[in-house]
Amino acid sequence: MEKITKQVARRIHGMTGRLKARCVAGVRDERGATAVFFAVGLLLLAPATMGLIDLYMITTQRGQLQDALDTATLYVARSTATSATDIQNSGDAALRANLKLPTGQTITSSSFQLAADKITIKGRATITPPTVGPRLWVQADIAASSEVLRNSNNVEVALVLDTTGSMSADMANLKTAAKDLVDLVVKDVQAPYYTKVAIVPYSVGVNMSSTYANTARGGTKGATNITGATKTNPVVVTSPNHGLYEGERVTISGVKGMTQLNGVTYVATGVTQNTFQLKTNAVYPSNVNGTSYGAYTSGGTAQCKGEGCAQHIFVNANNSLISNPSYWQASTCATERLGAEAYTDAGPTAPVGWHYSSDGSCPSAAIMPLSTNKTALKSRIDSLSASGSTAGQIGLAWGWYMISPEWSTVWTGSSAPAEYGKPQLLKVVILMTDGIFNTPYCRGVAAKDADSSSGAASASNRINCNSINGDPLVQAAKLCDNMKKKGVIIYTVGFNVSSDRDITAMMNNCATSPEYAYTPSGGTELKVAFRAIAQDINSLRISK
Repeated sequence: MEKITKQVARRIHGMTGRLKARCVAGVRDERGATAVFFAVGLLLLAPATMGLIDLYMITTQRGQLQDALDTATLYVARSTATSATDIQNSGDAALRANLKLPTGQTITSSSFQLAADKITIKGRATITPPTVGPRLWVQADIAASSEVLRNSNNVEVALVLDTTGSMSADMANLKTAAKDLVDLVVKDVQAPYYTKVAIVPYSVGVNMSSTYANTARGGTKGATNITGATKTNPVVVTSPNHGLYEGERVTISGVKGMTQLNGVTYVATGVTQNTFQLKTNAVYPSNVNGTSYGAYTSGGTAQCKGEGCAQHIFVNANNSLISNPSYWQASTCATERLGAEAYTDAGPTAPVGWHYSSDGSCPSAAIMPLSTNKTALKSRIDSLSASGSTAGQIGLAWGWYMISPEWSTVWTGSSAPAEYGKPQLLKVVILMTDGIFNTPYCRGVAAKDADSSSGAASASNRINCNSINGDPLVQAAKLCDNMKKKGVIIYTVGFNVSSDRDITAMMNNCATSPEYAYTPSGGTELKVAFRAIAQDINSLRISK
């Protein structure tokens, strides 16, 4: 722009030089008629010439003003500013940075506003007109206007937070960091583009709450009717579609005739769709010999005592029987999903895993589906408390479920996630942990091969079978890969984990790219990391 101004100045200098030469020649001309004509012509031509120069300058500077205003308006449209003050200040700063005026000219007004449609930025500016001589007529300010459509995106974010016992000393910092992120990401204006956040706390599992538990995994299995029992060794019980699995515990009651079976818990073996054999409820079961029992006449029910049932009786990793029926009740926690859909976001037609604890409790705070209510989101964050071991693979899976359209039968209304591939849509999962994932499951109980050395349950509280899905870090890696294939953006926050190569490597590989992985040390860095992620999401929201 400075180069253009210099070119204009040279042209004006040339024109004024030629005008001056003509004037000198006219003055020196001694012929009377020539002098008269020259004088009259000078009176007419000089203002006209000056006016043409002014017009040229005005046209040139109007173009310069338009270019600068277009740039400033585009800058505002690409920014995250939403308030009237922020929009005006951003526009003013950009306009002044891009518009270079000759000495004596000033910006007389500027206006940058978000239109009623909430996606159009309107800019308008005026500057004083230029002049090369005395103003012989009134010249209006030079004006320009610009409009830019704000290219934005809808945003769905699942915030997956480690609330295990090891986080107790830093829980206050985590809450502050998470609430700051909510304030930055969730916008006050939710139209025409929305920004929503879901909260997924996790420790030994993810607390679905009673609101979602039955939908996500189904209700507990009820008792099935018994229609027959044999006087054999072992006793064979007939109960159509009983649903028992091999080795599961089952309690029988209400049988008539063969009353010796009532009120006792057994091990079901030789399981078919409609029948099962009875063995004693022991670490090493033996056949139940019914040859001396009374003959079955009618009635009775069989109540399961295993995975999917209200209570779970099992042999622990110390090879001891956990049999007190008041213990190991089903909680509202979810554990690992099994089978072909273990590492996908398939809906609850593929049920999630059950969880059992000695008192039927789930230590994590409950999940909160996608919401635009900042007050409610921050209240849920404030309710977090630290306890339990680390099943990060389960938290990660539920972060995906929160933004998956496959779960729209569970997350309904304004919490329902949008379909994949929808234009102008970002789906984001933020996974935070402070340590190794140490809690895999078998039959709804922490598995025998869970890593108790890093904080998992003791052997007396682990079941005597290894994890069905295997290493939790391998599980998490599979989930990360499949999420990214669906276009989900993943940020990871490994808090105080730099000394653990396994979890650090998994978190780095899980992230969308290296710059999406954060490894803060200490509470201050944790808050800085969450703020940086929020700002990056805001930038993606505008520019992607």
